[in-house]
Amino acid sequence: MVPICRLCQGSRMHHFSRRDAKNGEPMSLMLCQACSLVQVTQLPDAVELHRYYSHEYRENYKLVHTPATKHIVRAAQAAIQRWKWISPHLPAQKSMLVDVGAGGGEFVYLSQRQGCQSMGLEPHQGYSEFARQAYEVDVQTGGVDQLNEACADVITLFHVLEHLRDPLQVVQQLHRALRPDGLLAIEVPNILQADASPHNIFFSAHLYYYNALSLDLLLSTHFEKIWCQHDGNLCVIYRRRSEVKTITMPTPDAASKALNTFHSRGWWTYLTEGKGWSKPWRRYQQKRLEAQYKHLTPRNILDRIDHQLKRTDQPQLF
Repeated sequence: MVPICRLCQGSRMHHFSRRDAKNGEPMSLMLCQACSLVQVTQLPDAVELHRYYSHEYRENYKLVHTPATKHIVRAAQAAIQRWKWISPHLPAQKSMLVDVGAGGGEFVYLSQRQGCQSMGLEPHQGYSEFARQAYEVDVQTGGVDQLNEACADVITLFHVLEHLRDPLQVVQQLHRALRPDGLLAIEVPNILQADASPHNIFFSAHLYYYNALSLDLLLSTHFEKIWCQHDGNLCVIYRRRSEVKTITMPTPDAASKALNTFHSRGWWTYLTEGKGWSKPWRRYQQKRLEAQYKHLTPRNILDRIDHQLKRTDQPQLF
């Protein structure tokens, strides 16, 4: 059987292999020449995938069952940055926000403190239980399949979409779950970003690798893009369409540009354009920061981060 792209159904696939950045195991991948989506050659079984994310993923990738202090600090830092690019687009009235793949519940907690009615869905049992106990937030053990119809004004997925087995089905589920004019905020690794080390790009838990072109192709049938930044990770805000459109393939020139960028990425780009030379210093600074929080409880860490957020010039909407 000739392999086809699971996004655009194209059959012009470039096959290549890389090694998992965590365990060094070989990975078989393919790059669609029509839409530039990178995807694993063989999808894992759906039942096995569910078991993996509910019981093993955090243990394999972070070596913990519940988040350590350094993970909480990093999640809080990320939550601040995410709130800053999402909040200007939120409606004036109180929004119902659902964070899919909520991790330890840090963004749910902080967005709730900023005035949203927030809940989360997190498949990992240890992390979802931690969120409920540490922050007393509504983080249910589950995933995108648990979204009810018209249940949210805002849905967020931070580093989640690349893990999901059937992205086309997921887009339909998200569209169904959002209310009219609802917002979808997505952050995924950008396969074309310059600041990712060539040794730290491919992971067996990532089934798809998006860029701005392929992500828009996936979502534009059901959502309209209203904001985007892709200097590092790909961060995009979409508004729900009232009527679903047919898929519009990228132009050959746009696809060619994305493909050329993908093939040109390497150590030189990372060290120069991506400023990889400064990474050891940034790691040192991060560890010093994390050490300052070791004596605090998870909630105390989040409260300090929340206080820092309120002292910035970020407007408060609620």
